[in-house]
Amino acid sequence: MNLRQLEAFIKVSDSKSFSKAAQELYLTQPTVSAHIQTLEKELKVSLFNRTTRCVTLTSAGEALLESVGPSLESLSETLENIKQLSKEEPKGILRISAPVEFGSNFLMRPITKFLKEHPAVRIILKTSNEPKEILQEGSDISVVLNDEMPLSGVRYRIGTFTSAIYANPSILKIASSLSYPEQLNDQPLIIQHGNASSWKLINSDGKEYKVRSKNWIFQTDTTQAALKATREGFGFALLPIPLGASEPNFIRVLPQWTGIRRDVSAVTSSRNISAAARSFIACMKDEFAKGN
Repeated sequence: MNLRQLEAFIKVSDSKSFSKAAQELYLTQPTVSAHIQTLEKELKVSLFNRTTRCVTLTSAGEALLESVGPSLESLSETLENIKQLSKEEPKGILRISAPVEFGSNFLMRPITKFLKEHPAVRIILKTSNEPKEILQEGSDISVVLNDEMPLSGVRYRIGTFTSAIYANPSILKIASSLSYPEQLNDQPLIIQHGNASSWKLINSDGKEYKVRSKNWIFQTDTTQAALKATREGFGFALLPIPLGASEPNFIRVLPQWTGIRRDVSAVTSSRNISAAARSFIACMKDEFAKGN
């Protein structure tokens, strides 16, 4: 049983004619008849008494009409509203919440592009490392890393986030001699709060390895500080690929190895979202696909 079959059933029951129902639905009469026959076959009952002069409901048809009529009308109205909403130009205020590091380092690229394309929209970005604040009711969109917090509401998958090992060319001689992640255990490392104890790496074959950060030279709780330390040549850093790849002077070390992949999602409280929210989610997907 699908929506088209039920729509055909409603139209035939209202007009008492297969041909009139076909005209109202902009379908051929054989198509309408096929919808009704399929529905009757699935339900294993006859829904209409068919004569050469008129079409009337059977008792089973009357029961079905009483059951689905009001709800189908409401559903059709909802679908029509959604179609109209999709034609709206994004406008108004869009409230976005995200983890601090992710919001400040990665959301600005899609935000910048989106605001240039949709001047009628204004964006409020709030960042926090507290899941309750990120998923607060006041946000139109909550951007989350799936492994950091439970998801509630409606989830839209944005993409996959990962990192790689980068270094300044000033330590190129050391970097060029590295062939295995085990060799990093004795090198100067720049570490962040999330990977202070070890770097979890995985290669293209699915093999995992933990680089112990016993020889770290600089530790920070922000990606931007780690980025600057890498520029100064303090050591090797595990940086998000979009940031590391955007640095023209960085070299990528052990390119066959990356950090553990993490899924990124946009979460909304319901499926009924504004044109601005829907367009921004699409923008995030596009930009994420380009940079990761």
